[in-house]
Amino acid sequence: GTKNFLYSGSKVQNIKYVAVARSSDQVTVASFMPEKGDHNSDQYHNAVQEVLSAPDFQYKVTPGSRYRLVGDINAFNFTTDAQQRVYIVITTIDYPERLVFPLINEIIPQFKQELGDKALTCEGNALTKKTEPLFSKLVKEYDDPTKKDKLSAVISKVEDVKLTMHSNIDGMLRNIDHTEQVEKTTAKLHEQAKLFDQQARTIKRQEQWKNMKLMLIIGGIFVIVLIIIIAALASGNGN
Repeated sequence: GTKNFLYSGSKVQNIKYVAVARSSDQVTVASFMPEKGDHNSDQYHNAVQEVLSAPDFQYKVTPGSRYRLVGDINAFNFTTDAQQRVYIVITTIDYPERLVFPLINEIIPQFKQELGDKALTCEGNALTKKTEPLFSKLVKEYDDPTKKDKLSAVISKVEDVKLTMHSNIDGMLRNIDHTEQVEKTTAKLHEQAKLFDQQARTIKRQEQWKNMKLMLIIGGIFVIVLIIIIAALASGNGN
């Protein structure tokens, strides 16, 4: 049964078996074994059949939930979708759960986009050849946890750098906005200073003109008084 396959297997590959099946009729529509000639291939297939044939499997298993059946050597990891497609990855027991379900989550959208509808009605293993490139690529990417963790760390650092760059750019943009506002304020103050200078010059000219008129009036009065005095003196001399 399922327990037998969990007790045997090569340690060359961490990911032993990848498959997509239908829970409605327990048919495996696509499967992939990274290690060609793996003598446990029949046990992998039988394990899938045994899990899918469990009583009330369709009703007890919730679409989107993660399930992991662990033995002494291997682990049976799977999830399902609302159309009763089951996505399965069998790994060594030491393979981290933090990676196996991200692997499954990468399989699901790509499989559904390319072959999702066909998987609902096709015969057993009818999609195996078509899914081999996808499964092979993802297994190579995920099989070595240390490499995947390093890649994840690099991606995380890249994201951190991107966030820092975005933060710096936002700061620069805010500084630019502030600088533009300062420039606008300075220009406005400059215009107000020019207007003040113009008004000051106008007032100064007006005051100068007032002073000139006052001087002219005073000079005129002085001339008139002088003329009167001269006339009076001239008249006195005549008498």
